[in-house]
Amino acid sequence: MKTIYTNGNIITLENISGNALVEENGKIIGIGDYQNLYEENMKVVDLKGSTLMPAFIDAHSHLSGYAMNYLQVALDDCQSIEDIQETIRAYIQDNHQEDQFINCKGYNQENLKEKQHITKQQLDSISSTIPIVIQHYTGHCGVMNSAALHRLNITKDTKSPSGGYIDYDQGFLEENAYTFYIQRIPMPSLKELKKAYRQAQYQYASYGITTLQDGMIVDELKDIYQVLIDSNDFFLDVVGYPGFESHQFIKTFKDYQKVYHHHFKIGGYKTFLDGSPQNKTAWTIDPYVDGTYGYPTLTDEQLHNYLLKAIQEDMQILVHCNGDQAIQHYINEYQKVHQQDIRPVIIHAQMMRPAQMQQAKKLGMIPSFFLAHVYYFGDIHRRNMGELRAQTISPLHSALKYKLLFTMHTDAPVIQPNMIETIHVAVNRQTQSGLTLGKEECIEPIDALKALTINAAYQYHEENHKGTLKVGKNADFVILSDNPLTINKNSIKNIQVLMTIKDGHIVYEKE
Repeated sequence: MKTIYTNGNIITLENISGNALVEENGKIIGIGDYQNLYEENMKVVDLKGSTLMPAFIDAHSHLSGYAMNYLQVALDDCQSIEDIQETIRAYIQDNHQEDQFINCKGYNQENLKEKQHITKQQLDSISSTIPIVIQHYTGHCGVMNSAALHRLNITKDTKSPSGGYIDYDQGFLEENAYTFYIQRIPMPSLKELKKAYRQAQYQYASYGITTLQDGMIVDELKDIYQVLIDSNDFFLDVVGYPGFESHQFIKTFKDYQKVYHHHFKIGGYKTFLDGSPQNKTAWTIDPYVDGTYGYPTLTDEQLHNYLLKAIQEDMQILVHCNGDQAIQHYINEYQKVHQQDIRPVIIHAQMMRPAQMQQAKKLGMIPSFFLAHVYYFGDIHRRNMGELRAQTISPLHSALKYKLLFTMHTDAPVIQPNMIETIHVAVNRQTQSGLTLGKEECIEPIDALKALTINAAYQYHEENHKGTLKVGKNADFVILSDNPLTINKNSIKNIQVLMTIKDGHIVYEKE
C-alpha cells in the first residue's frame, strides 16, 4: 500500500520541496504537491503541523556496549562513594546469583563529593567473593574489586600493557589495560543478550535513529551476533566495525563486508590511538595544565600496518583520536598508504587543528565530532586544558570554513544517542555550568542536520540510499514536534521525536 504524508513541514535536504511525500514498499516514490500525488486508497498520514525529515544516522557509537547497559548496575546518579556502595549492595540483595560478575556503569568521580575514583578496598567492603567491575562513564577506565582481579588473573606482578595502565593496589585499570580485561568477563546468557539488543535498538529508534553503529566489535560477540542475525532481531540497520584482531568475527561474517544481510553489515575496521581529554589520556601536542601530554595506545608501526591492511582490503577504517598529536600521527601514516577512497574516519577529533583540517580534506578523511562533549565535559576541559584551548574543542565552524565534510555522534553508551541534544549543543555550545564554550565554533541548524543525515550516509558509503528525502531513496524518516530550522535556537533541545520510520515501517511512536 502507498502511504502519503502531508499537512506538515517536510525537510528534504535536497533541492526539492513539497507539502506531501509518498512511500511504497520501503522506498520514496514521490515528493511534491498533495493534490498531484494523492491517489484513491492511499493511506494518509496527517502530520498535524509536525516536521518530517530524513532519519538520523549514528556516525559512531557502540551498540553492544549500549545493550549491555540493560544488564548492568547504573551508577550515573550516585553522588558519593557511599552511594555507589549502597547501590551495588541493593542490587546484590535483589538480583545477584553467586559467582556471576556484577558489572556497573556510569560512575564519574567528578560528580562524587570525594572527587576521586572509588578503590578496590572500597569495593571489597561490599563483597570480597563476588567479582565487581565498575566502568567509568567514558568507557576508558574502570575499577575492580579483589575477586574480579583474581578471576581475571590480574596480580600485583601483572605488568601494564603498552598504551594502558594497571594500578593493582587501587584496582584501577586504564585504556588498553581496561579494554583488554573487560573483554574477558563472562558474557550473560543468550536470552538476556537478545532482549538487551532489542531494547537498545528501540531506544536508538526513540531518538530518531534508523542506522547505527557497533564500533570495535570483538570476537567474543560472534555467537550473539549469529543468533541475532539468524532470528532476524535487527530491525534497524547496524554497521559493525571489528577490531583488527577480531579474526573469528570477520571470518564468520565475511559475506557481510560492505553488504547488508538481515540489517547488518561490516563497514570496516576500528582501532584506538589515544584516550580521552577529560581523563587527560588524549595524546596532545601541547601539555595539559598539569604538564602531562597523554599517550598513544599504538606505535606508528602498528598504526601503519593497520592502515596498510585496510587499504589492501579496500576497507574503511575508524581511528579513535581525541588529541591533536594522535590526529597528526593518523594523518601522517595514512598519507603514506593512501590510494583509493576508503573514507577513513577520525573518531572524536576533539582537538583537531586548522592545518590538520586542510591535510584531512586533501586525503578524503572525515572527522566525526563528539559534539555533546561540549555540554557534558566542557567545564572539565577548561580545567584540564585552560580557557583558550577549551574554546576550540570540537571545532565545527572551522571545519565548515575549510569545506571539510564532517559528521557528529554521541559515542553511546558514554551518553544517550540523543541527536536532538547533539544539534542543540552544536548550535549553542553551552556547558553544564551555562557557559558558552567557543561561540565562534557554533554552527547553523541546517549544517548540524546535514552532519547527522547526508554526511553520515556519505561516511557509510550509503549516500545514494539514505540521508535525504528523494525519490528512490529508502523510506527512513523521523517526525519531529517542531522544525529545527525555524524554532528558536535555544529551544532546539525541547524538540520531541514523535515517530521513527524505517523502510516505511513504524519502529517507534511516542505515546
